[in-house]
Amino acid sequence: MFQLHCEPLVVRLTTHGQPMTRVQSDERLDLYLREERDFGLTFFAVFEKQPNGDLLFAGRCGLRSFKYDAVEIGYCFSERASGRGLATESARLIVADAFGRLDCRKLVGLVRPTNQQSQRVLKKLGFTQTGMTFYRDVDYLCFERNKGDSAYI
Repeated sequence: MFQLHCEPLVVRLTTHGQPMTRVQSDERLDLYLREERDFGLTFFAVFEKQPNGDLLFAGRCGLRSFKYDAVEIGYCFSERASGRGLATESARLIVADAFGRLDCRKLVGLVRPTNQQSQRVLKKLGFTQTGMTFYRDVDYLCFERNKGDSAYI
């Protein structure tokens, strides 16, 4: 995960232009593990099966605690894996699980305004942009999707 957090594309789209240190990346992983324990929500490692059968790490995708009435969906993929539909495919499974097995009522996606790739993924999945929000000391575009919203592509 540390390598993922240091990739130039990930740094450009998800941070203020500074790669995470190893300590920061480990703290993020600890946060995900705590949220899994406390809320039953987590990120999953996403692997891409290669023609020879090997699995190659592509990124992460999953859910986080957000606010009392919503759960946050998030994803982050390596530059090698970006632009080939892996984020959409992975997030589609996470959305289905959130509204199905987990019975979430609302999902929220927070995206930096410059991250056009993530905005496209959320729109493909039926999320609607609802405005800007300031969260964890960052301005984000906020996208939402309610459980009863029409099916997604």
